Parts: sequence; C-alpha cells; structure tokens
Amino acid sequence: MLVLCSLIAVLAPVVAPFVWFADLALLFLLGVDFLMTPPPSELDVRRRIPRRAGLDREFERALWFGPGVADGLTIAVQEEHDAELECADAQDDDLPNEGVLPERKPLVMTRRFRGRVRGRHAFGNLRIRLQGPLGLIWRQSSIEARQPLDVEPAMLGLDNVLRLAASERWFDLGVRRMRRRGGQREFDALREYVPGDDPRQVDHKAFARRGTPIVKDYIEERGQELLILVDTGRRMGATTSVGSARGWSKLDHALDAALQLSAVALQSQDRVGIALFDERLHEYLPAEKGMRHFERLRRAVYAAQPSALESDLSRALRELSGLHHRRALVLVLSEVADPYEAPRQRAALSSGSKRHRLLFASLDDPAIRRAASGVDMVRPSERVAALALREERRLSLAHLRGSKARILDTLPAESAPELLAAWLDERRR
Repeated sequence: MLVLCSLIAVLAPVVAPFVWFADLALLFLLGVDFLMTPPPSELDVRRRIPRRAGLDREFERALWFGPGVADGLTIAVQEEHDAELECADAQDDDLPNEGVLPERKPLVMTRRFRGRVRGRHAFGNLRIRLQGPLGLIWRQSSIEARQPLDVEPAMLGLDNVLRLAASERWFDLGVRRMRRRGGQREFDALREYVPGDDPRQVDHKAFARRGTPIVKDYIEERGQELLILVDTGRRMGATTSVGSARGWSKLDHALDAALQLSAVALQSQDRVGIALFDERLHEYLPAEKGMRHFERLRRAVYAAQPSALESDLSRALRELSGLHHRRALVLVLSEVADPYEAPRQRAALSSGSKRHRLLFASLDDPAIRRAASGVDMVRPSERVAALALREERRLSLAHLRGSKARILDTLPAESAPELLAAWLDERRR
C-alpha cells in the first residue's frame, strides 16, 4: 500500500502532500495496531493429549488458550507433530487452527488424531499468530512445546476382557472350545454378581447379608507360570491388507494378543514374563504376578518393531532356559518357517520342550489365505502363487506337529481368543 501511494505521488506531484499525509496516517495506524497486539508468547497456552493411545485408534488433542490480554483478537496456530501421528481428517492437517479469543473465557481448539506406528512419538512446537484489533498486522511467536505420547498396542476392550474373564464367561470372549479335564475346584473368594454369571454360584447367605447378589469364585489351579516369547524378526513385518486393521504388521497383532493374554493370566494369579527375540533374546522381563506387573510388561514391549534379521528360535529358547530355571508354559508367537527351515524350527521346539511346556502360535497371512481360497478376485497367476505358499505352509506345520510342542495356526486378527483357549487348556493340565 505504501509503495503504491509513493508511486502515485511521483506520477502526480499535485497530490503528493495528500499521499504523504496518508502514508504517515497509515504508518501511525500500523504502529498503534502493533502496540495494541500483545506478543503471542505472553498467552496462557496449554495442550492436552492423552499419555498413551492405542495403535490406529483416534484420540483428541486440545489446545487451551486462557483469557487475558488478547481477548477479542483473531488467533491462528500451526502445530508441529511427528509424521506417525496422523490427523483423522487429512485435509485439516494442512490448515492452521483458527479462532477468535472470547472475552473473559478460554478458547479450546480440538482435533482428532491417530497413531499409525507403535512407539514414542510427540507433538512439537507451536507457531502462534495474533491479528491486531485494527486488522492491519499479525504478530507471530514460536513456543517450544514438545510433548511425548506413547502409541501402544490397541488392546480394544481390555477392561471388558478382564471383566468377562473374572466371571469365566469365555464364550463371550470368543473362546469357542475348552477341554475340561475334571477335578475339584477350589473356592477362591466372593465377589459381586456380574450379568451373565451362573446363578448356581450365588451365595445366598452373603446375598441376604449384603442385600446384593454375591457369587462364589472358584479356581482350578493357582500360581502357574507363563512366559511369552514374541518373534520380532523379518517374517513378523508382513502387514495386513484386509479388514479394519489394514496396515498392521503381524508383530502388531502378536503384541496385542500377548498383552491381552498377560492381563487375563495376571488377574488369574499366574506369574507372567515376556521376552522378544530375533537372532537373539532381548527385552526379557522375568515372570511376576499382580496387575502392577502388567504396566511393566506393557512398557517393555510396546515400542518393539520388526527387524531385518532372521529369527533364531533355538538360541532364544536356550537363552530363556538360562534365565528362567523353573518349568513353565512358554508361548511362542511367531511365524512358521519355509519347508527348508522347518526342520530347524522343529528341532528347536523339541529341545525346548525338555525344559518347558511349549505352545507355538503361528500367525498366518489373511491375504494369502483369501487369495488361495478364491474369496478375493485375483489374477490366475496370483492365485497359483498363493496356493503354492499355502502348500508350503501346510507342509511346514505338519513337520512342526511332530515335535512335542502344541502348534496353533491362526489368523493375526483372531489370535487372542485362540491363545486364551489354548492357555486355559494348558492351565488345566
């Protein structure tokens, strides 16, 4: 504007005094607008995010601006965040947060995000701009505000899983079969009735005393030990291409199932430990009991990512036996090797079974299974390749079943109920 006025003054000297007066007036108004606009760094700014969020689950980020010197002014905020934290509305992620600071009231700006990769990520610095009351200038400040957020296995409905497990409603948890081995059950404790409990377990004397339904809890065996061994090698990096968990790796599913099973086992008074392995054992956490231990298990493994290394199950089981000397149920969450490597896997399972009871859960590829079965329309060459891979897998699994370990073949998204059923069977032995 000032340049335009100066150009007019040069071309029309008669109006030059008026132009110079307008220039001075505009400069004066710009100065007044600048002085009336406080530095954005003086604002009371707070950001609220959860301490942790489940993988691929939406959460809310809120920016809170307190009332004060900037009331009534327009504000625009640009926010830095790690690329792994994706705005739920991708179009909004490129736009600044904008609003007008109300009089004597805070302004709250919210957006929905989701974490696309497990691990520790962060929201970063804020770039805040305030428009002057006259609308002539913007003042800008950058605020250092790095704030971490842990993206963990989703474990959807974990509270519900624990509640149903406490009342032994395994069918509602997706456990379709259980081999009951008989024997006397031992009384454990009294607890409040949960809808769906067996009415025959109601303690009528306690019901009469307390005025609310009370049921008896029984256990079949306490104090068992469960060690969960999760493969983080090359094969566990394969991603899911179908369903609501599109983009999840096999390791994402394995950790989700492992932690859910850990929570149920700890609630059942078992001692639970966990370890990760690829070419060697790492992140080993000894078996302990109590729900406080669950937080330690979660912190130990939530950020694990698939490596580019080949997994060595034999070495991992040897190192585990050196660290844990008591006999335990060892659950291995992994993938079956190709037919050429299957003999080594079988030898590792047979050797490990001398010290512990082994349960080997192999996570299948749902896309290959669907292509081989003809559910998905694929090219003939792709179906032939899928059928060949299915046959290789069948041969490898048949070879592993010759070991002393119990072998499970499950889809990643359905692994948690399968593991619960297998754990219950083994627990009753």
